Amino acid sequence: MTLYDVLIVEDEPIARESLKYLIDWQEYGFAIKAEAEDGQQALEMMKSHYYALVVTDIRMPTMNGLEFIKELRLFSDAAVIILSGYDDFEYARQGMKMGVQDYLLKPLDEEDLINILQRLQQEIAQKHRKHRQLHLGLTALRDQFLKKLAHNQIKKNEYSDQLKLLEMHTSFESICCLLVEMDFFHPLDANWTGQEIELKRFAIRNIIEEICGRSGYVFEVSEERYGIVYIGTDDELDDEFMMEWAGELAEAVRLYAKETVSIGLGQTVSQIQDAHQSFHSAEAALDGKFLMGNNAVLKSITPIMNNIEQKQLLNLEEEVLAAIKSYHREHVSKALLQLWDGFKTKQAPANKVKTTVLEILVQLMHLVKNTGANHAELFDHELGDYERVMKIKTLEELFQFIERKCFAVLDLLHKTKDFQPNKIIETMKKIVQEQYPTNLSLRVVAQQVFMNPVYLGQLFKANVDCSFNDYLLQVRMDKAKHLLTHSDKKVYEIAQEVGFGELDWFYKRFKLYTGFSASEYRAST
Repeated sequence: MTLYDVLIVEDEPIARESLKYLIDWQEYGFAIKAEAEDGQQALEMMKSHYYALVVTDIRMPTMNGLEFIKELRLFSDAAVIILSGYDDFEYARQGMKMGVQDYLLKPLDEEDLINILQRLQQEIAQKHRKHRQLHLGLTALRDQFLKKLAHNQIKKNEYSDQLKLLEMHTSFESICCLLVEMDFFHPLDANWTGQEIELKRFAIRNIIEEICGRSGYVFEVSEERYGIVYIGTDDELDDEFMMEWAGELAEAVRLYAKETVSIGLGQTVSQIQDAHQSFHSAEAALDGKFLMGNNAVLKSITPIMNNIEQKQLLNLEEEVLAAIKSYHREHVSKALLQLWDGFKTKQAPANKVKTTVLEILVQLMHLVKNTGANHAELFDHELGDYERVMKIKTLEELFQFIERKCFAVLDLLHKTKDFQPNKIIETMKKIVQEQYPTNLSLRVVAQQVFMNPVYLGQLFKANVDCSFNDYLLQVRMDKAKHLLTHSDKKVYEIAQEVGFGELDWFYKRFKLYTGFSASEYRAST
């Protein structure tokens, strides 16, 4: 078995040794070849030797793990595993955006490490096989050329020679790039074997190539995407023709491969040097799949939300969070639907939607933890949910995911004793007794018990037969009466001590509550 070289980046010697001897690395296809104490040292080592896998801590001196990964991605495609603690959730979340393959929570678990290594060994082996195949055959060479063309990585004076070498068109009027994504290829679906996926991909590529004929070239962009460079005249490559052609392509795949695809249609350009612009607009068009769903032909649009629309979405997000804290299933469902309608009508970008979902997830975690419920039932790994959200491809799937998560949390909370109204009321009264001298309000209490203030006020009144504000006033007035009777403190001192910042307001409230002024009350007792 081929052994892939591993670099460990960890500033603590004991942690490095523990990681080295936690398992038999060679049994799973890896060999630890080097160790680095920080990101800076690791970068120098990566530049002088190829390591297939890097295992790095997040918190390190000189250059931390995130800085190291950012610099590493400028020149290396090595697989990366990050080591993080529960307190490093935000750091690890950033790492996943940088192309990190996986993460391990400290203290390290042997079984988790083995599972990750077994998966990465297969992925790295597959990647290496693909690298070798790029050097074999005209199709592989064309793929390589077209990838570079799509990313503007070919020098201007090299186009003509490479087109001739690869036996491709050397003269044309217009170019249009398309991006075909296979809808069945879902990272969260474990029902497909690797062999089944490869057979399906092979079939779909053959169909695309047949439909293209001599007018287009197909190349692999990723495991789930194929790119097309379509060549024709100015008259042929107008929007109407290309939309119709892309629709016929999608229908052919559906008929013969029994699968659906989504197609992003790029803008038409007149020079081969500008093909990358067409490709990038096809990528932008395919982003519309997030809102429109699967099995669609999409033309590039650039929706830009104004400040008012962004504020409206923020308000809808706050309504969802408030509904969650109210413990009402119907309120949560209604608020989520309103938020999702907002995302769709305003054509919010996927990253904005996913950021909002992650914020809701964090609120759910806080809510469960602070009510004493067993959060492990719902959040096995905090980063696991993050990774799941980032891999979801459509707005509909994301809505179903967060709705299920919200309802699961509500079901769990309803089973806990901390959810019982009496328990909540007792907690509120305790907060009042302890914090009445401060600038206390229902909103402040709601924040402390992680509930919606409107619902909390209704709950309090239903169980105590008075409003929260009346109860707070009663406590403050009783404390004031006690101090007037049993101390020599000045009235203004007593007012401040029971939570009144303004003396005039204290005088008015005391007179209204007792029927006496503070001085009269003290004299009468």
